[in-house]
Amino acid sequence: MLKPRLRVLLALLALSVVVRLVPYGLSFFGVPINHDNLVYPWNLSPILPLCIFGGAFYAQPMLAYAVPFTTFLLGDLGIWALTGRADWAFYPYQSVVYLSVALVATSGFALRHHRSWYAVGVTGLISSVGFFFLTNFGLWALGDSTVYPHTLAGLVDCYVRALPYFRNTLISMAVFLPLLFSPAALKEDVRAQVGTLASTGGSR
Repeated sequence: MLKPRLRVLLALLALSVVVRLVPYGLSFFGVPINHDNLVYPWNLSPILPLCIFGGAFYAQPMLAYAVPFTTFLLGDLGIWALTGRADWAFYPYQSVVYLSVALVATSGFALRHHRSWYAVGVTGLISSVGFFFLTNFGLWALGDSTVYPHTLAGLVDCYVRALPYFRNTLISMAVFLPLLFSPAALKEDVRAQVGTLASTGGSR
């Protein structure tokens, strides 16, 4: 039985928070925060791959939701602390983002008993597409209507302008999912193996 390597998991969770806060921290040095600025790789983060990983491996299913929610919340609170802008930390479509995170974590449960590389890749792709469509629909429906008017054209514009974010999400899946589902992040649970042998009276 495989179990997560705690140090790798904690390092990637910390990285998820850090990469989210970096552009806001740069505002202290006069760098303007602009989500349309493609110089900073927005959404290039291990957080969504970690959601899938949690659904696949956490012993307690509720941790698959609690861990990414906590990570996102720490990022939101960090943004507030760095900028003093509560409206940047708690925004109108935030509930849609958290729901999207929950759905990505739920997709990981499909990998609990079948973890071929094909299955992992398809799960990552479907989760990325779902996250892209749901979060941007929430932005269009609940966000500033002066930026994205509540019209079909506004919705299309919202999705088109979010394509670079989607690209970075796909890159994150391609980079971090293979890492998380590899021996670098997983190890054999020796105690579980011993317990199994003891319950069966040893190997045959």
